[in-house]
Amino acid sequence: MLQPVRSSLKEAILPLVCAVHCIVTPLISPVLSVAGHNTGLEYGLLSVALIVAVISYGYGLKHHRNHLVWSLGLVGFLIWGMSLGDPLLPFSEVQGSTIGSVTVAGTLLWNGRLRHNAICDECVCPIHRA
Repeated sequence: MLQPVRSSLKEAILPLVCAVHCIVTPLISPVLSVAGHNTGLEYGLLSVALIVAVISYGYGLKHHRNHLVWSLGLVGFLIWGMSLGDPLLPFSEVQGSTIGSVTVAGTLLWNGRLRHNAICDECVCPIHRA
């Protein structure tokens, strides 16, 4: 029988912070764009998302080695960031922020799932108990 693996607090809190951030950011980002906010606030959200993503993708890639997740996440960040600058994209800032942030959130959740599947033989998740 497998013994429970003790995780560090960092490994336990990072996915929780990431999940909350991934749910809140795509919802807040377009609302802030419509509400006439300071663009600096949205750049702040983008920066926090980038930091969380780099950490998450780094941990994930170490285990699952799927670079498609990282590539699609980068595309999401590019769309999101470009929508904040001069309008080079064929859609509005609100649409670009929404498309980019939802893409980033999706790839982060996918990355977490791939990482979990890659190390699942070591975990003691309640869902895997027989």
